[in-house]
Amino acid sequence: MPKRKYKLYLEPNSTIKLPSARWKRETLDTSPLSSESCDQVTSGPYSADYETTSSSGHFDFPEYPDDTINLTLPYTECGREDAADIETMSPCGCLESDSDETFNLPTTSSGGLSVLQSSDVSQEFECDSAPESDPQVDSNIEDLPEDDPFGQIGFDTDMDSALISGVTTTRAEALLMVMSHAARHNITGTQLDDLLKLINALFGKEVLPRSKYLFNKVFKNSSDIVEFHFYCKTCKLYIGKQEDVKEKNIVQCTICSAPIEISTLNSASFFISIPIAPQIQTLMENPQIQNSMNYRYQRQQNEHVISDIYDGEMYQNLSKPGGILSDPANLSFNFNSDGSPVYKSSKFSIWPVQLHLNELPPKLRFQNVMLAGLWFGAQEPVMPIFLKPFVDQAKTLASNGVSWRKCGALVNSKIVGLCCCVDSKARPAMQNTTQFNGYFGCGFCLHPGTLVEKQVKYTVTATEYPEREANKMIADMEQAVEQHRSVRGVKGPSPLINMPYFDIVWGFVPDYMHAVLLGVIRQLTELLLNGSDQPYYIGSPNTMRVLENRIKEIKPPHLITRLPRPIAEFKHWKASEWRAWLLFYSLPVLNGVLQSRYVKHLSLLVFAVFLLLKENVTFEEINKADEMLFEFVARFQLLYGEASMTFNVHLLTHLSKSVKLWGPLWAHSAFVFENANGGLLKLFHGTKCVALQIVNKFLLHRTVPLFSTRFAVSEQVKNFCSELTNNSRVKSFTRYQDTTVLDNGRVTETTEEEKSAFISAEKVPPDEIVVHKRMVHKGLVYTSKSYSLSKRRMDCFGKLSDGVCGEIRSIISFPSECGTEIAVLFQKFHTQASFPLPQGYRFESHIRLISRGPTVDLIPVDRLEQKCLVLKTGDETYICDFPNQHERD
Repeated sequence: MPKRKYKLYLEPNSTIKLPSARWKRETLDTSPLSSESCDQVTSGPYSADYETTSSSGHFDFPEYPDDTINLTLPYTECGREDAADIETMSPCGCLESDSDETFNLPTTSSGGLSVLQSSDVSQEFECDSAPESDPQVDSNIEDLPEDDPFGQIGFDTDMDSALISGVTTTRAEALLMVMSHAARHNITGTQLDDLLKLINALFGKEVLPRSKYLFNKVFKNSSDIVEFHFYCKTCKLYIGKQEDVKEKNIVQCTICSAPIEISTLNSASFFISIPIAPQIQTLMENPQIQNSMNYRYQRQQNEHVISDIYDGEMYQNLSKPGGILSDPANLSFNFNSDGSPVYKSSKFSIWPVQLHLNELPPKLRFQNVMLAGLWFGAQEPVMPIFLKPFVDQAKTLASNGVSWRKCGALVNSKIVGLCCCVDSKARPAMQNTTQFNGYFGCGFCLHPGTLVEKQVKYTVTATEYPEREANKMIADMEQAVEQHRSVRGVKGPSPLINMPYFDIVWGFVPDYMHAVLLGVIRQLTELLLNGSDQPYYIGSPNTMRVLENRIKEIKPPHLITRLPRPIAEFKHWKASEWRAWLLFYSLPVLNGVLQSRYVKHLSLLVFAVFLLLKENVTFEEINKADEMLFEFVARFQLLYGEASMTFNVHLLTHLSKSVKLWGPLWAHSAFVFENANGGLLKLFHGTKCVALQIVNKFLLHRTVPLFSTRFAVSEQVKNFCSELTNNSRVKSFTRYQDTTVLDNGRVTETTEEEKSAFISAEKVPPDEIVVHKRMVHKGLVYTSKSYSLSKRRMDCFGKLSDGVCGEIRSIISFPSECGTEIAVLFQKFHTQASFPLPQGYRFESHIRLISRGPTVDLIPVDRLEQKCLVLKTGDETYICDFPNQHERD
């Protein structure tokens, strides 16, 4: 075999592209680029002619140097392990090496950059794509045979035809099943290619698209396009979108003179913007979504109760006559941006901008998170650059709206962004204010901060500091630009002031997931376990053994996904584990181990947060929680010292107001976005072009619900797809209205105890009953006491509609006049108060001591209201209520 000839690009008249690695070496060895080889960037969106409007006037955005925003987000709850040891990666997520492989942006006929469509991503950038010589990937659509049923872009008109004669399965159904399989098992592009080839080989003809490229084209929505935004990697100057840099292969930064190659993504620095309007249109044309859009009007309402974001002052102000949300067609959204590490062995993270519509019921609201932008890299995003395209989209959505069809009629919905749920490192970057470790670092009030042991702390003083106001913060931004310095912690203008209806101060919330769970309660636990010379120390070996034994005895229901882990591993706990520790475990486990005054102090935080998380919160409860939180903060300084007065502790003083403005804490929590971040991390394989893989697969998955509604799909196929997307696997079940029993049951003779329960309920006891061990009622799984398959969990405790708690001894079905009736044999508990609060606070705690009642009652299943958690520590047994049914770990 003749030896391969290398460096063919050096041959005369060679058309082979110069490898990026060699280009970099040669470029760095030369003098600054001449005007002939490099075009300079003359302006960007933050140059002097960029004008912003506000209620206080007009002013210009300055250009921000690299050190303007010092932002490093912590690792989030959603992590990802990867076998590859990543040393260095390019901004697009590709390994930087001396490889000759290049990734070129598609060009228009004039040679400029084109807008990249979602389907083009798979053709040009997927890391596992075939080489250029593979005709199955790179064949032009126009060159496909005329009889190719999948040669068209978009939905094919012949999708409802059978795959072959004699088979009832249609092409649309087959594609839907393949897509469900691919999503369920998170298969790679190569695996999808092989699966398509396998199916076609089994049928002996091409019944499905022959490659993943053509497969993606079938599911493509023509409105789903993404835009690349380039910036200088060195000084973070914004270069522009594709149309800003047309017909330029290399540009030169006007600040640092660095050459920026924008023709290949290996060496370019960029982020991606995804249009929001097509995603909302696709969502709103889903029949299930349309049937739920009246939730905000049909739910139970009480003027004295806050039960969702609609009851908050901010939403109410926009819902008044003449307000934009007074029109039922108009919508609003909450948004978030937070980083998630991509690999365990590198610093690279994804930073998506995500949002969800508030007008959907909570379950659908949290299931349908949309993606508006994606930043990928080893450094945190420069927010003035990253947020600019998002704000531009928000302005268009608020003014022009989104048109969608309902029952054939065209509906136009104007959509406004209201609430931003981010942590305390992203918040100042978005507001363009001083971070919490600097003076005037609070974005909600004018507490200046106090220097304690060379660190800025937020101590409690006799001075009452005023809250910030949006118009005053904008005035501070103007002054900061004029004086070239920070003014009361404000460093300059934020792009978000141009976002219609968004309050630059109270449009943000002190997110309880980060501030309370990953902040205060983790800090407090660390103090208790590590303060060896303090009176509150509980970290000695003997004490730790007592704590570990108590934690081992806890058997939570399935509402709490994660089982309790040893307290010695608290540094590795996730936010959901801290939630369970704060609300349920901490007081019973620490009682009798930690001194009484510290337990009472902790109970202030536990009960206050529980009240603010309730499904229905009264204004009296909000005020009571506010008082408890203020007392907790004041006592925190007395018990643990000024050095412990961190910014997270200070944020507790603003928590109650966020509930008055935006509804219960669960309605504006970052939990839903952190969960969505974890979903994005499952949308790529390998190390190449991570951001492009994520965006491509995200948009592809978004088209599946619309695809299933445009074509006839049989119940058998629907059930198959539902089983793939649903993690539960139940072989035997029977539905009875709102209740589903999860087994066939066992027929037994009625015992004397059961007959007595029937008589007490004024029912004639049958001779035989059917005994079940599991059921689903109103979306919650309940088990009987005798259910033994789950050793570490107990789902047999519940609360009735009259507030009585107890244990489900048996789940039974029996014949009645109206057919088959489902009931439970329920042993009621006697409860009494536990963990009394300091004097002045009177309300029923959600944690109570219990003792078992002497009898078993027959209770109709409809009276079961919610599940409870029972835990035993030593000689005491406690029962705990859940604050709401919307939060699921």
